[in-house]
Amino acid sequence: MPLAQVTGIIGVLLLAASSVSVGAVPVDADPGAIPVLGGLTDVPVLGLAAALVGMGLVVTAWLLLATVLIPHPGAVSSRRMAATLALWATPLLVVPPLFSDDVYSYLAQGAVADRGFNPYTSGPVEVLPAHDPLLRNVSDYWERSAAPYGPLFLLIAQFIARVGSTDLVAGIALHRVVALVGLALVLWAVPALARRAGFTTSRALWLGALNPLVLFHLVGGIHNDALMLGLMLAGIELALRGVDRERLGYVPLVAGVGLIGTAAAVKLPAAAALAVVVVALSRRWGGGPIPFSQSVTVTIVLFGVVLAAFSFASGFGFTWVAGLSTPGEVNSWLAPTNQAGFLIGGIGMLVGADITQAAIGIGKIVGALVAVVLGLLVLRRMLDRTVEPLTGLGLLFAVAIICGPVVQPWYLLWCVLPLSAAVLRARWLWVLTWLSAVLAVIVPPLGSGIHGNVVGIALGYAIALAVLATVIMVARSLRIASPAV
Repeated sequence: MPLAQVTGIIGVLLLAASSVSVGAVPVDADPGAIPVLGGLTDVPVLGLAAALVGMGLVVTAWLLLATVLIPHPGAVSSRRMAATLALWATPLLVVPPLFSDDVYSYLAQGAVADRGFNPYTSGPVEVLPAHDPLLRNVSDYWERSAAPYGPLFLLIAQFIARVGSTDLVAGIALHRVVALVGLALVLWAVPALARRAGFTTSRALWLGALNPLVLFHLVGGIHNDALMLGLMLAGIELALRGVDRERLGYVPLVAGVGLIGTAAAVKLPAAAALAVVVVALSRRWGGGPIPFSQSVTVTIVLFGVVLAAFSFASGFGFTWVAGLSTPGEVNSWLAPTNQAGFLIGGIGMLVGADITQAAIGIGKIVGALVAVVLGLLVLRRMLDRTVEPLTGLGLLFAVAIICGPVVQPWYLLWCVLPLSAAVLRARWLWVLTWLSAVLAVIVPPLGSGIHGNVVGIALGYAIALAVLATVIMVARSLRIASPAV
């Protein structure tokens, strides 16, 4: 455990130090003026190499813990796991956004709403003046796009825009606070759900909260998935508390479904958690078509009331539904359905046919149909007790990711966090572990100094791999030579 903690903090500090070069630094900032670290901006290849070494050390530290906690779940206390998370996350709270510049879109969309325009029908470039720093930092991909998030997140973004005005540092800090609120909810809900399943909480915290994807993308990248996941998991725990009581607890049940609705008002995928409540209620009421219909009706009505309340509170009604297609405007290269389209399009190019976009479109339709079929099969398995509810929720999210039109590395957390609190065999824990490790390093942080520089990126990877290989070989030789071993 001490070796893992030290390895992880060294990795995080390297990543934080390199953020002046590889982070999403505001366009008007001058990171080169920072003493010592500012020199990395003049040599972006070294900045990238340092970031990659840091990422590799964090993932290595997390894998070291896997070798202890997968075979021996209670070997480390949950308090120590939470302390390790705090230790590793703290340096990432004071650096520019990493791995993504989405937070600048959050700020711009909040400003659009605060100025009386509808961000679900107007992109930032259509409302904000050209010299506005909130607009100048929005990615070219999204400056004309409608907001793809739910009405609650829009209200939060609007509040932050009103408080922070055009101050980017204040806006980023406030969005980080929102992400931390979500992470705090995760730290409460995951152990509670794990105890409900009947096993120790430390392994659940290691797989879920301490996951490198959480550190890199929810803390470093400030994605609103942190708030969505925290609200969703807390809602599941409260709802199950109500269902599991000797007499049905209406207050925790309503509160739980309300929190799931609140999570969906941040990002709609959280609505999948309703399946857990529906299954739990249906089982309590004896199973069969009538109890199932009753449980669906109760949860959908409660969920709909919460979502409608946030929709009208935002001032823009249900226009947020139109923005749900925004992420699909860019062809995600990690989405399997898109990869099939790219492959078919590449074959078409060999014979002079430009069919890539058409093939991707067909792949998305096929993916949606397959997702519906597989989702219904998973729900059926949940109802007949073949699959436990939290495991089923993880599978539902897996189906949505594999068959969906957009995939980002941190989307894996939609599966991992529910599954971290479920009873899984060691084999499947290792599958989730290696998937998390691979996706954590598959997308590097690319600041403006090296973005698009293929040779520089390749050289940065080569340097990082050489350094990491050397560190691992030295560490192994020291361990072999140690009298304690």
